[in-house]
Amino acid sequence: MRVLHRLKTTSSRAAALVALCAIVFTLVPSHAAADSPTYTVRAGDTLTSIALRYNTTVAVLKQLNGLGASDLIQVGQVLKLPESPDTPVSASAGSGAAYYIVQPGDSLYRIALRYGTTARDLSDYNGIANPDLISVGQALAIPGNSSVVKPGLIIDPPIVGQGSTLEIQVARPDVVAVTGKFDGKTIRFTQAGGYLYALEGISRCAKLGKFPLTLTETDASGKTLTETATITVAATNFPIDRVNLPPDKLSILTDTKLINSEAVQLAEIVNQYTPTRLWSGAFRQPVYGRITEFFGTRRSYNGGPVGACGHEGTDFGMPEGTPIYAPARGRVVFAGLTQVRGNMTVIDHGVGVFSAYYHQTEILVKVGQMVEPGMLIGQVGTTGLSTGPHLHWSMWANGEYVDPLEWTQRIFP
Repeated sequence: MRVLHRLKTTSSRAAALVALCAIVFTLVPSHAAADSPTYTVRAGDTLTSIALRYNTTVAVLKQLNGLGASDLIQVGQVLKLPESPDTPVSASAGSGAAYYIVQPGDSLYRIALRYGTTARDLSDYNGIANPDLISVGQALAIPGNSSVVKPGLIIDPPIVGQGSTLEIQVARPDVVAVTGKFDGKTIRFTQAGGYLYALEGISRCAKLGKFPLTLTETDASGKTLTETATITVAATNFPIDRVNLPPDKLSILTDTKLINSEAVQLAEIVNQYTPTRLWSGAFRQPVYGRITEFFGTRRSYNGGPVGACGHEGTDFGMPEGTPIYAPARGRVVFAGLTQVRGNMTVIDHGVGVFSAYYHQTEILVKVGQMVEPGMLIGQVGTTGLSTGPHLHWSMWANGEYVDPLEWTQRIFP
């Protein structure tokens, strides 16, 4: 009887051990025959919850499992998982979809350079809210991208539209200074964390085609290296607007001497260069309302020919007196009355980036004053060459007018 009791006890313990092992194995990823880790989907699982559990992103899971754009998974479905953190890079079998395991000392920028993409594309592709927060062992999906022209040189975007802002980044060991020319025009570079960058505005009436970029890089010992690349400028499909002006307004428009004089005065202001970037993050809009004229719109005045170069900024139709707020940090460099642009404020945001606000009924800042995003700077009006109350918002990058709304949708640099 004692022997029988002992056998029964041993058998019960073995059964309990088997049951415990079964529970444990449902809580960890299973492994395929080729040592490729997998996970079996359970009730309540989502791609997001699985990605969080295994320190990866939804993009990686989609790449590894050929899910395309779909977020749908089913209970019992077996999903491939990234390799262990000891594997720096891998690819899902037969798909060509690459992912990278974050290593000690990595940053999103360095990973982007390594795989021919940009930090912004990498963070957007993986749904990373804060690009500064990645962890060792985390698996990141690598998007296809052609912004990296060669190792250490990013041109973003590689094909740039008229009126857009071009960003050029140089990351070379020991490089301390970079000078450059784009289609013969000088571009200025600013030092950032681990790289140098330049922001170049593409004219809203720029010629189309391929144009040369020449960079001269100087290292810590004083040695220089010159390299070249090509940037493609593509057409932007700007709308056409037909504007009727009263005789007194039209007389200002046809006064070419006045128009040119004011344009020269403004160009002198926005071609200054403050080597420090004063803003951070994306710009906000100075007002929020109906857009009555988009940047780059080609205009015909009183039935005349359509202008070759379009509208300098973005117009918002707003009641007179509507508050205008600073879209980003900067220093006021002009605040006064002009004949064409009316009461105008110009803000220097640093590294060749400026913004301006035309036709105000009242200016509420002074030259030399620092403004912060969201600070009240003026009120909407209809001064100068204007047919009704509205705010005209212009922006420049390296002396060229650029689309202000792009700056609300992208982060430079």
